[in-house]
Amino acid sequence: MARRGADIPRPRPWTVKAADRQAAVGWDRLVSQALDAADRAWVAMTSDPRRTAERQHQLRGSLAQVTVGGKKLDQWQVEPTGGGRVWYAIDDEDRVLWVTQAGIAHPKETEARRQRRG
Repeated sequence: MARRGADIPRPRPWTVKAADRQAAVGWDRLVSQALDAADRAWVAMTSDPRRTAERQHQLRGSLAQVTVGGKKLDQWQVEPTGGGRVWYAIDDEDRVLWVTQAGIAHPKETEARRQRRG
């Protein structure tokens, strides 16, 4: 039982981890340059990782899944700013969200696809 003044943890929390050093550096940059937006992205990811909304959705095509730690996982994105993106892979079994890419600019992988479509 929680006591007065004690932290009350979320009942079914998701753990958020960086999939690699580049993702960790990107997340740190996002936080340092757009703290409120990064916080909103964190809440969006951890409250409902598969929520489909204007600024949160599963990536498409070859980016829709990614392998992290030997597991093939669905990969989603949340848009914390107009150009910023956080890509994350959802490991339902371990309740871990793996940040695979983060930053204040569009990832180059999606920019190349846009140019080919246009």
